Amino acid sequence: MVAVRTTGPLDRVAGAHDAAVLAVARRGEPVARTGLAEALQVTPQAISKILTRLIARGLIAEIGSFSSGPGKPTTLYRIVPESRRAIGLHLTRTRLHGVVADLTGQILERHSTEITPEQPVPALIASLARTARELSGHGPGELLGVGVGMPGPVDVDEGVHLGSSSRTDAWRGASIRDLLLDELRMPVLVDHDSRAALIGESWSQPGLLDNAVLVLAEEGLGAALRLDGTIVRGAHSRAGEAGHTVVNLSGEPCPCGRRGCAQAEYLAAQRDGDPQRAAEVLATVVLNLVRLLDVDRVVLGGRSVYAHHQVTMDAIREALDQGLHAGAPVHVEVLLSTRGVDLIAAGAACEVLEHEYGLPSALVGPSPR
Repeated sequence: MVAVRTTGPLDRVAGAHDAAVLAVARRGEPVARTGLAEALQVTPQAISKILTRLIARGLIAEIGSFSSGPGKPTTLYRIVPESRRAIGLHLTRTRLHGVVADLTGQILERHSTEITPEQPVPALIASLARTARELSGHGPGELLGVGVGMPGPVDVDEGVHLGSSSRTDAWRGASIRDLLLDELRMPVLVDHDSRAALIGESWSQPGLLDNAVLVLAEEGLGAALRLDGTIVRGAHSRAGEAGHTVVNLSGEPCPCGRRGCAQAEYLAAQRDGDPQRAAEVLATVVLNLVRLLDVDRVVLGGRSVYAHHQVTMDAIREALDQGLHAGAPVHVEVLLSTRGVDLIAAGAACEVLEHEYGLPSALVGPSPR
């Protein structure tokens, strides 16, 4: 059974035009036809057709007009945040946090619950479905579906959890998407937690994070990549596994079988109550990602980062200053996500919104398999 709606080539072309207008409108300021035409480099007539489609679907609304001289008054438009909503679920090994968000990604309601560590898949699906049903009753507008952000590699096309480095991972190989779809009977998307987080940050700040990396420090350490406006997943859905890059050849043993992996070093520093050493491990990871990928923005998120955000930000900025000064002048901005504990859940909801109203993947990246 298919969990998300698919589109044909003509739908994708029209969808790209609509998505481009919505992306400008999502920035929050009222927009006019002429401004949209200039921003998107299309004719005012084309913008009129797009606006007519979006108004008919309830996504855009007229909010008035003004005159700046002789001639026809200028009509202003705005996005209608309350027209659509999506549920986002953030799953960890011990906790489930859910939100429902509007079309701009703003949170309307939250719900959190503790879960049994490594609970069996049937119980896990029941917990996810229960939280989704609780949230579905909140907020106005059409409910588009449910997004799930979870730890460890995820095959987003199949909605399957590929498993962590732990040999006892109870969720390895589970078809989370299809199982949850059977429970809820609504569209479901499942993705890696850090990728969901980066999609959420990008959705709420259109155009700001086209070349960016998001580094997430939750129960582990991971990253998500967005290059030239496209989320990078990799050939095996494992892009961004920065936690298993080695930063100390003779360091801490890691469940993956090697020593000195960034995640193992970071967690060891936390267990030892040494936030400075943990920050330096994170800074090494960030510097390596920046040098490898040539991004201009780094977003930091996760409970561990928020707990020691100042020492972490200082360590990363110092590492970038020292590590990049010998090369060509580059500017890298380090940002702390303002989403707090909602980061991944909000991102999972925004991933549903992006699937429906973002740029079609066939136009910005590899075609679906």
